[in-house]
Amino acid sequence: MTVKNVNSEAITRKYYSKIKSLPNIKVISGISVLESALVYLRSLTLGIEYFISLILYFSVLLILLRELKVTLFFLDLTAFIYLIFPFFSRDFLLSFGIISPLVGYGSLASKSEAKATLIMFLSTFIPSIAFGFRLDILIYSITITGIFYIYIYLLNRKGEKLTGLKSLQIVRPFIEGIVKKDYEALEKFLDGLGIKTNLRIGMFRFTDHFFVLPKIHFGLSGEIGSSKFLYHLEELNPNNIVFHGPGSHEIDITSNKQTKEVAKLVFSEEINEANWKDQTFYGIYPWSSRCNFRGVTLLFSNSSLTFVERPDKGIDDLPLKLWDYVTKGADYIVDCHNEYLSEELPRHSDKCIIENVENVKKIRRSATLKPLLVAIKEGTVKSCEGLCKNVVRVIVISDGEKKVGIIYLYANNSDPSLTKAVRERIGKLVDFPLLVTPDDHTCTASSIRELYLPAQYCKELLDLAENLTREAISDLKEVNVSVKEIDVKGVKVLGKMLSNFVTALEEVGNYTIRTFWIPLVSPLMLSLLLILITNGVIKL
Repeated sequence: MTVKNVNSEAITRKYYSKIKSLPNIKVISGISVLESALVYLRSLTLGIEYFISLILYFSVLLILLRELKVTLFFLDLTAFIYLIFPFFSRDFLLSFGIISPLVGYGSLASKSEAKATLIMFLSTFIPSIAFGFRLDILIYSITITGIFYIYIYLLNRKGEKLTGLKSLQIVRPFIEGIVKKDYEALEKFLDGLGIKTNLRIGMFRFTDHFFVLPKIHFGLSGEIGSSKFLYHLEELNPNNIVFHGPGSHEIDITSNKQTKEVAKLVFSEEINEANWKDQTFYGIYPWSSRCNFRGVTLLFSNSSLTFVERPDKGIDDLPLKLWDYVTKGADYIVDCHNEYLSEELPRHSDKCIIENVENVKKIRRSATLKPLLVAIKEGTVKSCEGLCKNVVRVIVISDGEKKVGIIYLYANNSDPSLTKAVRERIGKLVDFPLLVTPDDHTCTASSIRELYLPAQYCKELLDLAENLTREAISDLKEVNVSVKEIDVKGVKVLGKMLSNFVTALEEVGNYTIRTFWIPLVSPLMLSLLLILITNGVIKL
């Protein structure tokens, strides 16, 4: 999906890359014990209050955050600063505020702005009570938390102007879903914003296998939304192969529950013999467009199935309006999603593709019927990066003269090096080699450690794909083909809401990357100012 010439996947990848995971809790707790011991030894010189302050800091954070790992992480950072501060200044109590903005940022994932600010204030001020009331520490605590609160307020305002929702109101459910696996809260949020629509689902039956093309995008990620549609359908019938049609996250279903219901409906229609329309086959036709798209069209008597790619420039979510064309004549379009974008899709991508499919359809007037031969094989790989499922499926289709070889991977797009290697290796065996992914989001942002990785070059995968292709070619059999189309009514999808969110993510994200340091440096600048005043360098 392209919004104001901004690619949603590119933006998402950009900001996913900013998220980092915490070290192992054993490492964190080990450092905490060591630093606490050092603070205690230092307190033998500075007074036991020095140690008590650190205990108060730890206690306040643990009570308010209620997460031991996170609390220990912040304790490690603060204790280090607390240990070295006395060597430079007598105002070592200022050290409790140095990383407090980081504490505030961390709290925002699950707490309101007011609560995050309160945690900042209390974790900065309470430790100083061990030494008695200090007005300067109170002013210091209020100032740095005030700066943080104002900054978050301004950040929220930017999101509100763009989407009608505060920036953190949008982001927080996503963070909760990824970090805490709280998908129910996220899907409830999405469901409240989603719109009801009718989904067209096309099915091609090749004797006992089904090619399914739903007007569904397989996102958002992990188990959220419609990410697992193809897996749900395969569980009901392993002979299903689900392809990615036009459209992007605007046709993500808002909940996994709805997705399961749609999958069950599709399966029930597959086993229901009513309304299947038998097709005759007119052959395999390749084409190239002026917009750098390349396609292979399987032409049937009353329908067609076209696989579209864009070599060297990438392909990532074709325009949603192509579905208007699809539904008029059962001319289904597969977005091969086999090379991540190096250049944005052209403005009139839909027209370029439609023009070429229409040219192929004209061949029906003079073409003769051809046999349809199909073979499907699959195998597994052990260690190839970027796959959401370690299965490689190979589909070989022939019209008696030409052969198409489809290498189907459970991945969210592919690195160009893998795509080119597939074309070279499989191109020696078939006329038209195609790497196809369904834009699988089940392993996209499924955890902080697994954010986004397209299928990577893998020799093991290439060897398996070549062997499976050879097996499929030797096992080609003539099959019958029939088509069925269904419309599922009243399904909630994200809709245009996502267009606004993507725009907001770009604008608010860029603003945040440029300015997030302001609250972070405020304690350092204020500490320096207070030290200079205390030491008489600056006189009031």
